[in-house]
Amino acid sequence: MAEIAALTNPDVLTLGALCEEPSFDRYIDTVATAVADRFTLKVHKNVVARRLAFSAWIDGLARVSRPQIDYRSFIDVCATLIDTVARHRTVSFSAMVRDPDDRLIAVALRYPNEVTALTAGATLYDLYVTRLTGAPSLEALSPLVLENAAANLAGYPKAAAARFRELLRLSTPWS
Repeated sequence: MAEIAALTNPDVLTLGALCEEPSFDRYIDTVATAVADRFTLKVHKNVVARRLAFSAWIDGLARVSRPQIDYRSFIDVCATLIDTVARHRTVSFSAMVRDPDDRLIAVALRYPNEVTALTAGATLYDLYVTRLTGAPSLEALSPLVLENAAANLAGYPKAAAARFRELLRLSTPWS
């Protein structure tokens, strides 16, 4: 996930920009491409599902309501992004060269949308937390942790998306 944070220009990526369909598409494409590059996979995009995911993203943002805008609102926004990308089959991957010993490749192939969604949400979260604290919140994930998070997201998208920080062990400046 750190690779995606490095690829994404934090000055260009804003929550407002993600509310525009071309920016949303570019962001999801960047994340999917970074995952594919990391594991030598080929990305297959589903344009119709991407449009449905964007519509669900905007609808989900409209439902994020808090009497006071605070850090929990931002966490809800990241969870909404994860939930909408995971529920709509926006991408799939196929192996170009496969190392049978690399379990992360197997996880990305088995849960392509979930891995893309978790990576997109975690990267967005990390960009803002890093801006706030000056220290990255991401840590390297073991294949087992990523597989558990992806399987939870596949089975229970809303509940798992709300727990994305716990599932991915992201640090937080808010305690």
